[in-house]
Amino acid sequence: MIIAATVLALAGCRDRDGDDAGPPGTDAGPPGPQENTAALCSDNVDNDGDSFIDCDDSQCCSLVSCDMTTRCGMGIDAGVDGGACNSGPEDNAAACSDGCDNDGNMFSDCRDRACSAFCTFENSNRACNDGMDNDGNGFTDCMDFECQDRVVCAGEATNANCSDGDDNDGDSMTDCADPDCQDEAIVVCNGTMATGVPEAMWAAMVTTRCTDGADNDGDMRFDCGEFSCLWNHPGCEQPPRENTNAACSDGVDNDQDGLMDCADPGCERAEGRVVCMGGAATGLTAADAIAECSDSTDNDGNGFMDCMDFGCSQNPDVTGTCTMQENTDARCSDSTDNDGNGFTDCDDNFCTRTPGITACDGRVENSYASCSDGMDNDGNGFADCRDLDCDGNPACTNGPTM
Repeated sequence: MIIAATVLALAGCRDRDGDDAGPPGTDAGPPGPQENTAALCSDNVDNDGDSFIDCDDSQCCSLVSCDMTTRCGMGIDAGVDGGACNSGPEDNAAACSDGCDNDGNMFSDCRDRACSAFCTFENSNRACNDGMDNDGNGFTDCMDFECQDRVVCAGEATNANCSDGDDNDGDSMTDCADPDCQDEAIVVCNGTMATGVPEAMWAAMVTTRCTDGADNDGDMRFDCGEFSCLWNHPGCEQPPRENTNAACSDGVDNDQDGLMDCADPGCERAEGRVVCMGGAATGLTAADAIAECSDSTDNDGNGFMDCMDFGCSQNPDVTGTCTMQENTDARCSDSTDNDGNGFTDCDDNFCTRTPGITACDGRVENSYASCSDGMDNDGNGFADCRDLDCDGNPACTNGPTM
């Protein structure tokens, strides 16, 4: 049964064979060897066993200074053939299969969203349970990092599975005896002992543990940065976004990804989002956003200006300025081209890509469910995360890490 291998989905985050080395198995163990500190990146040892040592390991590039004879020193990774990588856009078949981070955004090949047209993804419940290596990266189903936050790969790590008397993931350990049942969102176990918590209380207790800002299971991850919370707490599937002037300056980690305000990439400067730039507060306010969204200037250089830019049209600070945008359920179902851009109702991207619009459900692929079901719901030839309508949806992002 495919799901028997599900706990292996966490291979990228922790060793599960208990020996702290070698391929991950299905048992719990201390974190596997890494090459992720300045000390480990300068000891002339291949600590993580990936055949790259110190400055030749991409994990080290931001941690230590490297000379020009190394991969990090060149500022580029080595390609699949061992040669130097070319800098440039990562938007063609060659660049999306050379093993390089050509555009320097920290994502290479099919890990880079710009390569979506040239890659087949393994990141939906269906693709992660079909026995196939859909994206051709050498890992199948729950062995694939892209599958690790899909429910089908949760293994024993749900409260129901940890209290049903079955060995759901086939690792010869059942319920609380399985280390998977000792994670952040599991409330039916306290260590290897069952707590006896009734099912009626599970949801409330999970919500508390996955929103309390505490590392309840001591694995250095917490809340929505913990995979068990992604699987068990609905709020972690679609947390509120941190992408408005208010959310980016309130001192709260609104999207529960471990990054707050200007430190969150979602707060980076955009048209109408003015409170952050380069990870630091600008001192600008909502009043500046209103002015920016009516100055007839493409302030962020993305080809759209003022209310034609999502940064303004979806910005609560400028609702008075952009009132006639096609961005409410009423305007997206009134058969009127409210914003005069030549597109009416669900033919307008403002209707299909504005969060909260339900008038176009069934016409678009932009909910967590539709972006992770393996289906081309809107019939445009692209399913799930290959569909641009799913761009930015939590279903199409890796589980957050701490």
